[in-house]
Amino acid sequence: MTNGVRGAAFFWSTLCTVFSVICSPKCQAQSDQCISGPGQFTGSLQIRPGIGCLPLTVTASSGLKDVTNIRYVFDYQGGTPRASDLTADSVFTYHKAGLYRVLQYSEQNGRPLRVCAIVQVYDTLAPELLVSGCLNRVMISIPKSAEYQYDWYVVNWGDGTNEQLDGVGPVGVHTYADGSPRSISVRGVHLYGNCGGTTRVTFRPSTPSAGPVIDRVRAVSADRLEITVRNPGGNPFRVEQRSPGGIFEQTATASEAEHPVIQMEADTTQPVCFRLVLADTCLRAGPSPEVCYVPPKPPEPPKMADSTVFMPDAFSPNQDGINDRFLPQGLLGGSLQLTVYNRWGEVVFRTGDAREGWDGYLDNQPVPTGTYSYRLDIEKPDGKRWQQRGTVVLTK
Repeated sequence: MTNGVRGAAFFWSTLCTVFSVICSPKCQAQSDQCISGPGQFTGSLQIRPGIGCLPLTVTASSGLKDVTNIRYVFDYQGGTPRASDLTADSVFTYHKAGLYRVLQYSEQNGRPLRVCAIVQVYDTLAPELLVSGCLNRVMISIPKSAEYQYDWYVVNWGDGTNEQLDGVGPVGVHTYADGSPRSISVRGVHLYGNCGGTTRVTFRPSTPSAGPVIDRVRAVSADRLEITVRNPGGNPFRVEQRSPGGIFEQTATASEAEHPVIQMEADTTQPVCFRLVLADTCLRAGPSPEVCYVPPKPPEPPKMADSTVFMPDAFSPNQDGINDRFLPQGLLGGSLQLTVYNRWGEVVFRTGDAREGWDGYLDNQPVPTGTYSYRLDIEKPDGKRWQQRGTVVLTK
């Protein structure tokens, strides 16, 4: 069904409904003045315009000559109108949408005349738009088009291009020649009256060449981290985070500012990594390089000059029988607890008896070569305690 046919069908079906009410026995019982009775002379009522949008101002007149004492009821509801409902003013403005009956009384050569006419007043609701874009391509839809009852919509894409969309399920797609911001207007149009409401939106094409990057991650309190970001493209992005060895997970934090500073709750005693991902997947840009926060190491305890225990600075767990385990040397009386950390500060080995040493494995898998930090907690038989910290290089 075309726009014009659909609009006409709606108008005339509504009009017929009104006249069916006018001609019903109930209305006749209420002495409906729009129904001519025996001996009743009919006048001639002309209304311009008879159809239009809010606010609609109409002018009524009689098409007969020598007519006097003309009076109107511009919103006739049936029955015999009161004197206060009548007006000699032929101009009237409607401020509410609807289908109205206008009643006209007049006299000609001493004979009373009366006649009715219909006025259709359309609403001018501004259509609610759903706008989505990808680079220089934009799509507009109107989810509530059935509520507005517009016959069609006229879209001005803001680059000299206009497009007409159907009133039923309207969807428009347009591609711009460049990335300049555009002002788009969408106007709903009623076929009869050629009027309606307008909505304007601004569309800013996406910029694929400049993705967001993290400049710095730092702790601002014991439970909060601050992320400083550069986002020269101004494109919406979200923050993802992971613990070392884990997978990235999306946080609830998002932004489209060019220089945002984002604060997030976090345990600042644990390492964590962040990256930025563009919210608009059509930009075809990958995640930003990850930037990690590593908590500062606690200060090294002072070394004891008379320590009888020392730790090697390297070992090679290659099963050749030479220096295959990392373990303390010296006079090992008392209790010795050994903890080993990777570069993230994660525990890769812990034992309550350091005499066993560490074989360079974690969960039955060899760990990568590199430098690891350790902490040796010592309690001598005489009750003296101290802590020794240092690093060890694992080689193959």
